[in-house]
Amino acid sequence: MGNLPPWLIGVLAGLASAILYAAASGGATPAIILAYIAPLPIFIAGLGWGTVMALIAGATGLVVMSVIAGLSSGVVYFAVVALAPVWLVRLALLSRAVGGRGASAAARAAKAREAHHRAVADGTRDGPPEEAPPPDVEWYPPGMLVAWTTAIAATLLVVSILSMAATEGGLRGAVVQMLNTGIVDTGELRRMLDGQGLAVSPSEFLEMVATFLPAMAGSMWLLMTLANMAIAQLIVDRSGNSLRPTPVFSQITYPQAFLMAFPVSLILGFLPGELGFAGLSLAALLFVPYFLLGLATIHAISRRWQARTAILIGFYLILIVVGSPVMLVGILGLVEAWMGLRDRYAGPTPDAD
Repeated sequence: MGNLPPWLIGVLAGLASAILYAAASGGATPAIILAYIAPLPIFIAGLGWGTVMALIAGATGLVVMSVIAGLSSGVVYFAVVALAPVWLVRLALLSRAVGGRGASAAARAAKAREAHHRAVADGTRDGPPEEAPPPDVEWYPPGMLVAWTTAIAATLLVVSILSMAATEGGLRGAVVQMLNTGIVDTGELRRMLDGQGLAVSPSEFLEMVATFLPAMAGSMWLLMTLANMAIAQLIVDRSGNSLRPTPVFSQITYPQAFLMAFPVSLILGFLPGELGFAGLSLAALLFVPYFLLGLATIHAISRRWQARTAILIGFYLILIVVGSPVMLVGILGLVEAWMGLRDRYAGPTPDAD
């Protein structure tokens, strides 16, 4: 894409994102996965060519979805898929010169790339652009990016709860009704529950599912948004188009005020009614950053281990297949947040992790 004008890259990224999102509207489980990677093209355009290109991509996706499925679908697409990447890209490209003032390192890199592309088009230069930022540049912390992504996910969750507050049963009632209208076969569910020896009726089981489903959906959105951002950074970095260096995952930290959000939400969860439901849902969502902090702690401590790569691969396989260690990793993140395990046990700091 080196010779394409940047605005066209933004348009193509938005078109690709909208197509991925629209393909998931059929409701089939394999297709739904496409909706989770719909933000990826926007992240690539933004992290490789700047915030304006991410905004162009998001606006293009909004127009395409509005034409395909109506304005309301376009607005939902922009709110759920495009808004977070545009904002996170803007934050990720913030930088400052340590001990002095100056233009953003990302802006300098973007200008250097534009000059390089013009030179390539004129035939006066060949090879990758020379755009390495100076070593005294401080970039926006990755922990703050996680905090902002979590805040956006929490906002979407709260808006969903409030939008259904006036309906019977609130958001939980709406989810139960959705599950009962063709998504779940009640007869098949009853046979499954009887086969497992569970003394609950299908309606009671669906109510339990509805209690946790909003938080699960929000947590999945949070994880996939961060995953898309990380994958996009890897792609633009490998292709030589990155506007910022790739953060070191094992060094991630969170601001103290952000760490307090989880216990506050957990306390709210003990209240009755929709307020308690909102508190529990937010607590489940806010546990995800601690899970990521636990993973970062494992990466940092494991630098002292022999056969580190093989051990980490085995650990992630167990995490994916079994699933139950997720809670333990999150608890490790809680301990790290308040006790600083990495400061005591981490190995030498690598250039990337």
